[in-house]
Amino acid sequence: MRKNAPQPISDVLHSVVEELSRVKKKDIFKIVSSWPALVGKELSRHSRPASLRKGTLQVFVDESAWLYQINFEKGRLLKALQKKIGPDKVRKIQFRIGKS
Repeated sequence: MRKNAPQPISDVLHSVVEELSRVKKKDIFKIVSSWPALVGKELSRHSRPASLRKGTLQVFVDESAWLYQINFEKGRLLKALQKKIGPDKVRKIQFRIGKS
């Protein structure tokens, strides 16, 4: 068999999707693991990063008072996250009331 024999497109697509998934999971893991240091102990008890899609980090906050508080930190958090995982990975943060 030739070393560079053609592969079925399904095999190629499968490996590409797996690699992209692994990279995305790595980014959100970095965010989740550094979240308490970024926002502080108290705020981290009331918020949690939920997903990172198309450069937007979605964060769930458990109460409206904490949502109000964390919005004051949005600019600082965005800069810190961009420094941590790269400016092209997180371009926007969206806070929502939800389970934290």
